[in-house]
Amino acid sequence: MVTRKLAAFAAELHYKDLPTPVAAMGKRLLLDGLGCLLAGTAGWPGASAARMVLELGGNPQATMFAGNVRTSVTNAAFANGITLYSVGLNDFLQKASAHPGASVIPTLLAVGEWRNCHGSDLLAAMAAGYEVIDRVARSIMPSHRERGFHPTGTCGTFGATAAAGRLLGFDAEQIACAFGIAGSQAAGLYEYINDGTSTIMFHAGRAAKNGVEAALLTKAGLTGPATILEGDRGFFRATADSIDSATALVGLGERYAFLDTTFRPYFGCTSTIAASGATAQIAKRRGGFRFEEIEGVKVICNPVVVRDNAETNPQTLLAARLSMAYNVALVMARGDVLVRDLEESDLRDEKMRRFMPLVSMTGNDEMPRFGCTVEVTLKSGEVDKEPMPYWRGDSSHSLPWDEVVCKFESLVGDLVSAEYKEKIAHIVENIERFDGRTLAEALSKGLKSTLS
Repeated sequence: MVTRKLAAFAAELHYKDLPTPVAAMGKRLLLDGLGCLLAGTAGWPGASAARMVLELGGNPQATMFAGNVRTSVTNAAFANGITLYSVGLNDFLQKASAHPGASVIPTLLAVGEWRNCHGSDLLAAMAAGYEVIDRVARSIMPSHRERGFHPTGTCGTFGATAAAGRLLGFDAEQIACAFGIAGSQAAGLYEYINDGTSTIMFHAGRAAKNGVEAALLTKAGLTGPATILEGDRGFFRATADSIDSATALVGLGERYAFLDTTFRPYFGCTSTIAASGATAQIAKRRGGFRFEEIEGVKVICNPVVVRDNAETNPQTLLAARLSMAYNVALVMARGDVLVRDLEESDLRDEKMRRFMPLVSMTGNDEMPRFGCTVEVTLKSGEVDKEPMPYWRGDSSHSLPWDEVVCKFESLVGDLVSAEYKEKIAHIVENIERFDGRTLAEALSKGLKSTLS
């Protein structure tokens, strides 16, 4: 039974079980997620969630980093999930089509601070959460996404539940019960892709809060079906037309999702990152782009990308993140783009807007789902081509610790003092020697309050 076996895995996973490369990757992913979270405190989505939470109130159990105040453990997980995911530079599981850190890391921070969990348990819970998201999602992909569900919200709820249950010391039966409750909460629809509205960010926050709530309700005595994933009326059958539940258990405890998780080095969505990277490579070789010399820019990509990322005149920041034309033009205008959060003024950037009409997409069924080839045609007739089947940060070409630290420092910028940037990185690199409150305290003390 899939639900019970995943629950047993999550309950029984310990830090000592993680192979050294897996534990090291987990630390890199944690620091990357924290960089996104702290960077997101300067943006409006995190501030919006924080204002709602402050209006509701809550026991001061865990830190909500947008505004840098303490609130209830569930509300902290919720607001921090929205804040982290709002930046658009957090990690990604390609086969799951989900962003695991967006729901799992806020859960770890909230429960870990509240219960002062040991650092080794934080990393074990994080590994369990990523594993559950990956295995649940891959069992129902691509049908789940094609039906309109957003795996970061839906499958992320199960991952957050696994992490919360593990930190609360649940046994396998308790986590299976919590999964049963979580299954009735797992939600998130892709409709935002049509108008660039911000429910995409809400999905991550809701998944984190759902996971914590499912665990706490289990602790309080509520019950949920232990066949919630594979049952006749369970999550798999309700949300997908094509199911391979055996995928959820293949290699469980042998191959870890951490190693399949990718970093995102450029602004944009996952479907645009390879094109941004390829465009940046061409720009470096040519010494930049001069508008008057360029005839056109063609992105040869998977047909799914042509369908989902074809917006040529984005009117919101989220629509811009999802737009292939916008992201390619952004790199053409500015070079490598790694930013905390674009501003509304960036939607109207004159130089970038000149480049946008030059960008087109061509679908190719043989192109990897997240890969592409960019062809820049000059008015002279010369064509400069850059294939990018993967990007730097992809699981096959992952970022080493020092590059993750550089990304972290770039993301947080002047939001965090140099002293605390170093301290946070040190705590994460040696997380097994620290605890949840020490980590939360370093994040809180180092962060400038941004909520007026």
